[in-house]
Amino acid sequence: MTKEKVWSIFDSRVSVRSYSDRPVDEETVDLLLKCATTAPSNGNMQPWEFIVVRSEEMKEKLVRCTFLGYHSKGGNHQNWIKDASVVIVCCANHKRTKARYGEMGYLGSIIDVAAATQNLLLAISNIGLASCWVGGFDEEKLKNYLNIPIGVKPVGVIPIGYPANTDERKNRLPVDVVKHLETYHSEDNEGRIENAN
Repeated sequence: MTKEKVWSIFDSRVSVRSYSDRPVDEETVDLLLKCATTAPSNGNMQPWEFIVVRSEEMKEKLVRCTFLGYHSKGGNHQNWIKDASVVIVCCANHKRTKARYGEMGYLGSIIDVAAATQNLLLAISNIGLASCWVGGFDEEKLKNYLNIPIGVKPVGVIPIGYPANTDERKNRLPVDVVKHLETYHSEDNEGRIENAN
């Protein structure tokens, strides 16, 4: 595989908040989850859990959990989520990781699920689907609606669908701004960040 091909896998990922009414079938969802579960995890404890939401009623409840934001389209919450064919709620079962690592396993489980979620997002974009990682939500309300037990933490709400239009990814800091050689050069990098803006 060429370097250009590798870059294209990552370059295709963009946050999309507008979806067509074309359905995403269950076979595709299973493939996406299979891709997600190839992520690395602390001690191979694989603390991820995925809740697949399709019903309009449950998607409406997910919307009620979201915080107000720029993309709420003038409504009270992130209403565009309802337009997605399917929504996957990625959760961290920190009981699984804490069984091996104690309290340190709590953070480890969240990191592991973040890695799995990134795999999920890359798989979505590379099979022609679209998504957006929604992290602003009322955790207790979400756990109540989805019957998420104690010891399991929702990490991300991922609406998935076929894109209704083409979105462009927001600017990213250049590599030379975030790259450090040998040690962390904070003063150096702060100057480079100012120059990048």
